[in-house]
Amino acid sequence: MSKLECLNISKSYGAVRALRDVSLDVAFGEVRAILGGNGSGKSTLAKILGGAAYADSGEVRISGMPLRSITPILAKRNGIVVTSQELSLLANLTVEENLLLCGLPRRGVFTDRRAIRGSAARALDCFGLARHAASDVSTLAANQLYLLEFAKALVQRPRILVIDEITSALYRDEVALVKEEVHRLRDDGCCVLFISHRMNEIFDICDSVTVLRNGEHIDTCALADVDEDGLLARMSGQDVQKVSSRTSSYAAQCGDEHFLSIRGLRLDGFDRTIDLDIAKGEIIGVAGLQGNGQSGLVRALFALDAPLAAELEGRRTTIHNAKRAVHMGFAFVSGDREREGTFAIRSVIENEGVVTDLVLGKVNREKEGILREYGVAMRSVQQPIRTLSGGNQQKVVLARWTSAKPSLLLADDPTKGIDVNARSEVHQFIRALAASGAAVVFVSSDSEELVKLTGLYENARVIVMYRGQIVHSLAGEEITAENIAYHEVPRETVSHVLHEPA
Repeated sequence: MSKLECLNISKSYGAVRALRDVSLDVAFGEVRAILGGNGSGKSTLAKILGGAAYADSGEVRISGMPLRSITPILAKRNGIVVTSQELSLLANLTVEENLLLCGLPRRGVFTDRRAIRGSAARALDCFGLARHAASDVSTLAANQLYLLEFAKALVQRPRILVIDEITSALYRDEVALVKEEVHRLRDDGCCVLFISHRMNEIFDICDSVTVLRNGEHIDTCALADVDEDGLLARMSGQDVQKVSSRTSSYAAQCGDEHFLSIRGLRLDGFDRTIDLDIAKGEIIGVAGLQGNGQSGLVRALFALDAPLAAELEGRRTTIHNAKRAVHMGFAFVSGDREREGTFAIRSVIENEGVVTDLVLGKVNREKEGILREYGVAMRSVQQPIRTLSGGNQQKVVLARWTSAKPSLLLADDPTKGIDVNARSEVHQFIRALAASGAAVVFVSSDSEELVKLTGLYENARVIVMYRGQIVHSLAGEEITAENIAYHEVPRETVSHVLHEPA
């Protein structure tokens, strides 16, 4: 039978064992989910298959033929294409040039730009990127960058496609496009490895699942034979029901006293306005389809791009910039860790203390204790933060703001690209922060995440945005993925769209 085989793959980075004798096989014409927590070895396995890293031991075979010392060139010759969670795009090139970077059409020694436009247009049109073809890739939004990364993989006509976390930045309609293309590839006989932390995507897109934990193979099974709790138990080695019952003890300890009130806020690119009251100790989840102002709202509240006029604890004030917002007790956590969250070449301890020490001028001597409280997995507080997994980097960012003791936490899709267990821990930290009296505004592109975050906290609601304004607010038992999906869709669209599953 034609299949991809990984036999006893091991890989270490210094003293850290990323993979330990991992074996799995995936048939051509199958979509296999690779599931595991941060540090479980998922991305390391993807890098080995794509030739970006060498295995210390073990063997990869395609239909029985061994591939030794896989390089990117050898991987490509054998039809192996890997999409990168860190993106393999070049900011100084256009969208169409990036799309065809692995095989730019040439006329003699020169690049054939007419051929590029013809080839790129067809692929970009599928993902709504055709109008950006001649634009620099740096002008694209985060979700568009990941769509381009996926399109770039498709034009290489893979026999084996490894999709590493590209859907974490995508909205539901875009994930549907990815699903359609993945199933087309599967039906054409392609072998697909799908790495994602979104359970609904795994069950919707994949045929089977392999669970890794701490670099070891835990289990492989058909998705028809397992449920979400079963997979979480395999990932964590814990009873999911017990974990859930422990977190359910959070309760609001604050009243309805407004901390921040805004009136007539107009977001950039929209002609409608927003009125919003935020109470102390409240968690507000922010939902909406792509491009309806969710990220713009939290960025505006942090005065990132323009001054914010507001009523703060009963007094009218103007917050002129982000630095002033920090001094007034505001915190901002971005889902884009590389560009807005961390200083990659700086140490873990420097990243944790940048707000208290440099911005607020309050030297915090409890940094290491806070990092331990957040369970940051690291060798040393002096190691560069870029050497940590994505989930642990985000924990450091959250610890940074906890040190500053914020009154308002503004979070823009902060769990994007981190695993289910780390996401659950982040939610616990956020609920604890709110229970201490801070207000939280939390944007997520994943409706299920908003349900889970707010469902275990009494003083919570979810607002739904459309065209730059708040069109609905959900609270209590109203907060369901189905209700969020219903209110995300504008009423003027055809009725059958309203009832499509999220």
